[in-house]
Amino acid sequence: MTAALAALAAIVVASLSNLNGDVRYALGGLETSGQGGVNFWDIFVSRPLAYKLLMAGLDKGRLPFVGESSSDATHLVMRLETYVVVVAVVALLFVGVRRVAGLPLAAGAAGATGLALIVAPPWHFLSPDWVAAVAAALAVGAACAPRRLWLGALLAGAAAMLVVAVKASTFPVALVALLVIAVLDRRRAAWAALSTVIWVAVWYVLVRQFQPWEWIWLQDLANLVHSKPQGIYREDLHRLRVAIGDAAVLSPILVLAPAAAVALVRRETGRRQWVGLAVAVAGFAMTLAPAYGQGEFYMYHFASSVVLAAGVCGAAFALCPGFRVPLVASAVVVTVVSLVLVRQPIPWRLAHDRPVIWAYELAGLALACAAWFLAGRVKLSLPWPVGVVAICFTLVPPVLQGAPYAFSTYNYNARNGRSPDAAQVELGRRLGPDTPVLYLTYGTVNHAVGNPTSCRYPSPLWLQRGAVLPRIRTRPSYADNLRCLTENRDARYLIVQTNWFNLPKSAPDVRALIDEQFDCSPAAQIPAPPRLMVCPARE
Repeated sequence: MTAALAALAAIVVASLSNLNGDVRYALGGLETSGQGGVNFWDIFVSRPLAYKLLMAGLDKGRLPFVGESSSDATHLVMRLETYVVVVAVVALLFVGVRRVAGLPLAAGAAGATGLALIVAPPWHFLSPDWVAAVAAALAVGAACAPRRLWLGALLAGAAAMLVVAVKASTFPVALVALLVIAVLDRRRAAWAALSTVIWVAVWYVLVRQFQPWEWIWLQDLANLVHSKPQGIYREDLHRLRVAIGDAAVLSPILVLAPAAAVALVRRETGRRQWVGLAVAVAGFAMTLAPAYGQGEFYMYHFASSVVLAAGVCGAAFALCPGFRVPLVASAVVVTVVSLVLVRQPIPWRLAHDRPVIWAYELAGLALACAAWFLAGRVKLSLPWPVGVVAICFTLVPPVLQGAPYAFSTYNYNARNGRSPDAAQVELGRRLGPDTPVLYLTYGTVNHAVGNPTSCRYPSPLWLQRGAVLPRIRTRPSYADNLRCLTENRDARYLIVQTNWFNLPKSAPDVRALIDEQFDCSPAAQIPAPPRLMVCPARE
């Protein structure tokens, strides 16, 4: 009963925050361009086609329950929809792991994985990297659940393809899924790997043939993020180490995972222990690859790392009774420290980030070494429900109301909670819900205001970045985005987010087209919330 209450409490706390800005960005783009008559397949929201399909499906699913796009009820309904999907995936994972490895491992690994996916930090939840972790869990379950080998391989390959389809940079997470399948059943893993290659090739051909702009956008986004060729650089490795430590402060489960992996490995003997260590290191390293490859080191890039860490801790608690007391004791100590640290004021966090991050990373290493030498020597054990409570406790710090999105890295000043967009919703009502507009805003504003737009770039990323990065103006996406000013002339108002779109620094042709179509003089502007400028169209 205590374990059930702990899990329920953690889920309720995680559900209190609204969807993060990146998710609302995608929703806002799909909603406003869709209402403006733009074909779904032509809308750009900085996300691949598979992710757009998922977001559109969840958005359509909430319509019978709530009508208004930007509201607390909308966000809660979409969360609950997603929870249903996660529960279904975890159920399949449980069935698959139980069939090939027994009930204890299935209950521990699948249960912890499900908790980590549902009680996910708000910045992780429904991000492409988080969706990739869900698809990876689906791949493991699909590979192991069917009795027929060919059917498991077919289904696992399709699920692993989704890992790549929702975001190209998350393809290492598909390799993690195949690695986990190999730990459980090497023959199934080999066939699943072959199936994955075929599914990915089919998806590539279909998208390349029927959605060529998806590949143009992918190439231009890669050019936007990386101005130089990717490689192994000392500065990037340092940033990765800092980001890992930052993620561990928010999600203490990352500190416990190395020790849990060591406890599992120590159950083996001889050379199998070293093979197990290599598998554990490779698995965790591959979950870090998306963050390194994207080079931005945002906290949600480590979503699969947190999920894998939880699964490993759950497996260790289930299979290593002698490890339960050290795991619970370490979980309590590290989590209490995290709860204190994330509540510190921003100046303190920024001033002490280096020693705190080093302390967490060294703590993870020390716990792993202790697990190696003390494994099997602790005779006292604990009942399994204590593990549920401990894992829930480690997942709570980043989901509490008011907790920061990051300890000291990017978005350290963003906090969990409700979205204060009531004034923007009211703006949409004053303009008229069916009045067409042109947005020069981040997609969260589109989601709140809700007015339709006929531009297929509802949040004009290329014009916005072109204002500060002149090299972007040579990309095909920039020229296509510019057509929203040269060809779409039905907008009654221009909405500019002044702290996101730098209008004075825009290209001369962009400024000229805006001046030609809209009157942005102070006398003509429509009263708007802070950081928004609303200009009426010229007669």
